[in-house]
Amino acid sequence: MKSIRIAFVILACVVLFFGCSAPIDKKKAQSLVESLLMDLKNENYASLNSYYSASFNESETLEQKTEKFKRLKETMGGIRSFELISSKENHDTDKGVNELELKYKVVCERVTVVETYLIISDEGDLKIIFQNIENKK
Repeated sequence: MKSIRIAFVILACVVLFFGCSAPIDKKKAQSLVESLLMDLKNENYASLNSYYSASFNESETLEQKTEKFKRLKETMGGIRSFELISSKENHDTDKGVNELELKYKVVCERVTVVETYLIISDEGDLKIIFQNIENKK
């Protein structure tokens, strides 16, 4: 009986570990980021929160995100085009989750930038937990 309990505990741990560290679907992650970029290109700011994780949304309101993206557009100009330039899957051992890093070359009216996105599974849905914009040199 004791060996059955131990086997059950081990099986539960294995299922938990592999369930939490399932790979991120690259095509779905790309679709998420590219939908965000299209919304930004079209100045559709109403659904910004739907792209980001709950913790990201807690740190910045929809109004704050909207203002930030409007200021970025004023500085960089509107988005003309974008293309995926790299993808890399990482495992964050501190959080115990897989992350997919997607980098995009984004051509704007005044400047070309590289945008980096970290995507995770947040309560079963793919969400952005980190975003960075760098001027391409």
